[in-house]
Amino acid sequence: MKNIIKKGKELSKTEIKLMVDSRLKEYGENDKDFESGENQSVFFFVKDSGKVVSFGMLKPVKITYLGKVYNILGIGNIMSVVNGKGYGKILIGEMIEYLKKKGKTGLGFSGESNELFYEKAGLKVRKKFSQRFALRNPWNGKLLFDDENCAAIYHEGDDRLISKMLKGKGVGTYWIAGMRDPHW
Repeated sequence: MKNIIKKGKELSKTEIKLMVDSRLKEYGENDKDFESGENQSVFFFVKDSGKVVSFGMLKPVKITYLGKVYNILGIGNIMSVVNGKGYGKILIGEMIEYLKKKGKTGLGFSGESNELFYEKAGLKVRKKFSQRFALRNPWNGKLLFDDENCAAIYHEGDDRLISKMLKGKGVGTYWIAGMRDPHW
């Protein structure tokens, strides 16, 4: 088993194709721009016998909450090419270790069907927490919230952002150009 970590700008065409094809197979679409839109994201690959069996990314995201800016890493694009072998749990473990070393908060969103997996893999889960985050258009100030009000999956970093939000009120806002819905 081998784990690989690399920046988006370092991805090979083979790795990009694998991620695109896997998303197409699983979801019928690929809404990620791995070649240019994720250059600063950090990608994680788990390989077994030389083949990628799971992958995911951590995307730099600036969240503004109660007037303060928090630089977090958005957890996204989690996928196992081979299911039922524990590769997803290994992937999440690597991502959590990375977040711990960097002292960063990692935050993603999950549908109900995957919440237990993320919890068992070591992330914390907060049900119906996506309504506390909104995409804020910088040109008109309009907020776009998640329609489904998904659970947040997270690892809390040194900034304690999630604890602050759980204790307080308000919405964390962010802007990612080209994003069509409020998930990264």
